Amino acid sequence: MNPSACSDWTPWAPPGRRVRTLVGPGSRRFDLMRYAPEGEPPKNGWPCLVVLDGERLFDIFAGAASMLARRREKTGVGPMVVLALAHRADQGAVEDQRALDFTTFPCAQIDGARPGGGADAFRRFLDEAVLPEATASVAIDRTRLTLFGHSLAGLFVLETLETRPDLFARWASISPSLWWRAPDAVNGSPDLMVGCGELETGRDMRARIEAWTAARRVAGAEFRLAPRADHGAAPVVLAPDILRHASCGHSRGSALTTT
Repeated sequence: MNPSACSDWTPWAPPGRRVRTLVGPGSRRFDLMRYAPEGEPPKNGWPCLVVLDGERLFDIFAGAASMLARRREKTGVGPMVVLALAHRADQGAVEDQRALDFTTFPCAQIDGARPGGGADAFRRFLDEAVLPEATASVAIDRTRLTLFGHSLAGLFVLETLETRPDLFARWASISPSLWWRAPDAVNGSPDLMVGCGELETGRDMRARIEAWTAARRVAGAEFRLAPRADHGAAPVVLAPDILRHASCGHSRGSALTTT
């Protein structure tokens, strides 16, 4: 490889994207990433999707939100803000940080190999620092504010709905780690989307998630299945459904998923 050729490549910052650092639980630093549409916001502000695991998922959802909103009449996805909170590798092993921040109780099944039980502190961080910081910088419609998480972060979404249903208006939990803990209830009649991959068989993931959601459909829970997707691919395959859910309040009718 010609070393001089590499010098011709420069960093690229996609339009509408910003990032800043916040200090959260345990004095750890987190990256708060933001994508905002161009133009004037609606009277009540933009719909907003809050994405956990931003270090993995922000680019996917910010890019998809920008692209799909160009043909709203076809995609059902309108312009929206995408916020993402990212763990930083320089603050400790990311998987250990996730296990701590996204769970309310340690998991008996893993014999204490990972930390757990920090979800309440992380939830306060969202409430008292992340959301105020976001709403101070861009107009957001709190009645169309959606929390989205995958895997352990999907469990955090369900536990937040269980304990703080006032914090968000809409909820999207993909492949939640119900093997760690299965939340007992869904409060009220939430706008809740739950999904997983067709090929998620480890730890009985698909069976657990389908059964959990079926028991709560009367409370408003909706299930989406990502065809031919495993655990890691599920949030990517379901990205249009998640964005449609955040933008319009439902994910029904997508050609990409089946119930």
